[in-house]
Amino acid sequence: MIKLIRRSVLAKGQIVIPKTIRDLLSIHVGDKMNIDLQNEKIIISKAQSKEDVFKKVSKKHAKKISMKEIKKELAHRYQDD
Repeated sequence: MIKLIRRSVLAKGQIVIPKTIRDLLSIHVGDKMNIDLQNEKIIISKAQSKEDVFKKVSKKHAKKISMKEIKKELAHRYQDD
């Protein structure tokens, strides 16, 4: 478990994610991040790629899954892309 890490907000509102955390979460330059606000807390998480979502959906459905179902799931998860 990583202890509390404090960072200052830079001039353009940026905050640097420490390297130890980037390494643990496999965050690389160009990766997309999700930013959410919950109960006055900022929640930042690594966005899943469409390939990752496809793998999870495929594993979730042990039975055969149609392309229509896959497209529907991807459209739901990536409606803002």
